[in-house]
Amino acid sequence: MPTAFALPTELTIYTVGELRTQWLAWLTAEPADLPGTCHVDGAGVDDIDGAGLQLLLSLARALGNRQRTLQIVNPSRPLGSACEALGLAALLAAPFAAGAA
Repeated sequence: MPTAFALPTELTIYTVGELRTQWLAWLTAEPADLPGTCHVDGAGVDDIDGAGLQLLLSLARALGNRQRTLQIVNPSRPLGSACEALGLAALLAAPFAAGAA
């Protein structure tokens, strides 16, 4: 998995299992190669639910255990709104404007 990873269009209970497997392989295969801040591009996320947010929190925690941080860049409206609604704005690289296009 590259350090600038793009999230899939659907980040829901139906898709997180496969993504989790990819992230676990990435975290265990190259822990020394991880940058201090791992950027994840969220521009393509059209559908997200609690399972998707839980997976992002799990990744943030796993990175934190390795003295790294997760930053979501370019959050789509659904992703940014979900993070804001559940108090997870700290995952976003920049403040999310709910009215932005």
